[in-house]
Amino acid sequence: MQTIRVSNDKSRLHYEFSAETAPAATANPGDTIIYECVDAYCNQIRDEHTLFSTVDRKLGNPATGPVYVTGAEVGDVLKVSIQKIVPAATAVMTARPGTGLYGELISEYRSKIIPIRDNKAYFTEDIVIELKPMIGVIGTAPKSPIPSTWPGEHGGNLDCKDLTSGSFIYLPVNVKGALLSMGDLHGVQGDGETVICALEMDGEITVTVEVLKQRTDIPTPFILTPTHYLTLAAAKTLDEAGKAAAFKMHEFLLSHTNLSIQEIAMLLSLQGNLRITQVVNPLVGCCMDFPRGLINEKVSL
Repeated sequence: MQTIRVSNDKSRLHYEFSAETAPAATANPGDTIIYECVDAYCNQIRDEHTLFSTVDRKLGNPATGPVYVTGAEVGDVLKVSIQKIVPAATAVMTARPGTGLYGELISEYRSKIIPIRDNKAYFTEDIVIELKPMIGVIGTAPKSPIPSTWPGEHGGNLDCKDLTSGSFIYLPVNVKGALLSMGDLHGVQGDGETVICALEMDGEITVTVEVLKQRTDIPTPFILTPTHYLTLAAAKTLDEAGKAAAFKMHEFLLSHTNLSIQEIAMLLSLQGNLRITQVVNPLVGCCMDFPRGLINEKVSL
């Protein structure tokens, strides 16, 4: 096995998930891949005097990669193990008029630089928040190009706070080699990402990859954490996204247990948590989580 480092050289950053994007590296299953990532603003905001109104929005949500995974064929599932996320020493946030859940309340642009010390974000000297670094953007190439600001069935701009060290994400292989890219690191994020950003920062993501051959029993994109299963969906409305995420979890339990359709629906009403992941991307996102250990899966993940 080898370790592969994928540079965040700006000539290699890309702003859409596409089968036409040339691979930045090739990896074999089991290899360790280190992605160097820049923040969601492509480092255009370095101080609090630089407002979002002045940045080039075409450079939003840069992704590092893609990496071609040997042996990944159309119809397979790519299992990505998130080994480690190392954030930078500073982070940035913005608030924008007319954008995000609070856009109608905000009349002026504001940028905020937030220092990081001892694994904590100093929002102010009195408000100190423990970091929980996560990946905002991660996905494989879809059959047709999708901007890196969009979430979808390929993954993309998922903004799910459970994409942290120790978790796995399962993504569809739509093109040969999968073409795995990622970026948009967050030092910490709440469900909803309601002001249209989280704690945006540079950093490095270390992952390993595995190819699961022709697995139709995993409703991608799918997250496995030490404590929960999560199914994700994105749509134009929260109603649509929530229903799709809930149906995916029902499908997953139907494939991995001997319970009936009715029993699964009852169990999910007791132990399934339908959550909002983000309400600010071009498509809004929902997930359903379900605790591990409650059921005996018929097939290993």
